[in-house]
Amino acid sequence: MMSDSHSISATRDNERTSTAPKVALIWLAATMTASSLPVGVLIAQMFPLAPFLWVVLLASLLFFAVGILSIPGFVYGIPTMAISARVFGKPFNKFISFSNWLSQIGWQAVVLVLVVYILRSVLNTYALVSPEQSLYVALLIAVCADFVVPIIGYGAIVSAQTVGALFLALFAIAILIWLHGGEALTAIPASGHFNGLQALGGISLALMGGAFSWTMFASDYSRYIRRDSSLTQIALWPSLGGFVGGALILALAITLYVHGGIQVGPSGITIAARGLGNTLLYLGFCLFAVMGLLASNFLNSYSSAFSLAVVVGKDLDRKKFTIMDAFLATLVGIYMLFIAPSFWDSFQTFLDLLIIVAAPWTGIMIVYVLMDVVPEALHGTVRQQKYGANVLILGFGILVTILFSNNPLWEGPGAQWLHGNDISPLLGAATGVLLSMLYRFVSRPAERIFGDVRGVCAVKSKAPNIAE
Repeated sequence: MMSDSHSISATRDNERTSTAPKVALIWLAATMTASSLPVGVLIAQMFPLAPFLWVVLLASLLFFAVGILSIPGFVYGIPTMAISARVFGKPFNKFISFSNWLSQIGWQAVVLVLVVYILRSVLNTYALVSPEQSLYVALLIAVCADFVVPIIGYGAIVSAQTVGALFLALFAIAILIWLHGGEALTAIPASGHFNGLQALGGISLALMGGAFSWTMFASDYSRYIRRDSSLTQIALWPSLGGFVGGALILALAITLYVHGGIQVGPSGITIAARGLGNTLLYLGFCLFAVMGLLASNFLNSYSSAFSLAVVVGKDLDRKKFTIMDAFLATLVGIYMLFIAPSFWDSFQTFLDLLIIVAAPWTGIMIVYVLMDVVPEALHGTVRQQKYGANVLILGFGILVTILFSNNPLWEGPGAQWLHGNDISPLLGAATGVLLSMLYRFVSRPAERIFGDVRGVCAVKSKAPNIAE
């Protein structure tokens, strides 16, 4: 039985009972979630000239970043934020971990609100309670459903997701076939042509709500995989699970929006029965959406304590902190439901704030895994990290991400130059990759030169003094 007593310490070999294919099911269930419904709606609204099919496929394909970042968890047996400390140093990594913890609270709140909206849609459609009471009843049900499984622990999460993942995938495919999803994804815009910049904007938005929102959790689940698994399996199966789940739910979101199955407005999202064709399909979709949201939040709630444990520097009682997270997320959710002027503005702002650190961090960590962790696992070669250089690269990547961001709080000059299109996640991650590679290219020859000089000096110091 898998234990979840290690917030920052390594899992023991006797706790490594999972397999890589099982992890694929975890990511399949986590990504095939209705939290991507508003992302799909925003893509269709904000980027009508984008080729939706290519946006869906390319954004989902980039889930390979999560697969790559799953490797260190398997190699070292520690969660993602503890691994991050090996790259940025413990003091600065506390800042990264704290920002990640805040983003997890935000995701839990967003998921809670979406569950409330879906439950409210069902209650109002069948007049089970009065319209005035439906929001409150839905909130009560959602809070109870959202946090029970994460409090129980990792074993309950794996069981819940394994049971639901394949059902969710098959049901999504059935709805897409019923609604002729391919027509919505391949339709030519009214202008008669696609726009490449809008395609990049759509991919970037999909990454905010998809792959790049999961990279900081990637290793939390690979550390339970058996030691006899290969590194290729560790990277491949999460990538595959995330690709299938992400592609299905984004395709479904865009298709439903085009067919009127999702209606949006100042009061949030409404799932419309008439847009889904019949009652059975409507209720099935609502069940699908709620199950997917809960599966996603299980991972958010479970991983949250790991980030906070890195901040305080010790293992925490994860269940107690999950209850604390549930309380905080519920408060944020109540703000979104009853106080915020618009759910859409809150959601878009949250995605942009989330990605400011996550995008460049992801780029840096990908280079670290491929150039340091993999060689260490295969050949035992260990390279000392330069914390200061990595922090500077991250800082520059954050600046680039901010300058090219466009959200309800600000529009950066880079976004203005791109006619309002926000491609900050792609640019932030690319900055992290390119600067990390450049630094290694510049520093390694210097390390070899200084190493040769030190070697020569050492030889000379041992040589006899002929003059004597």
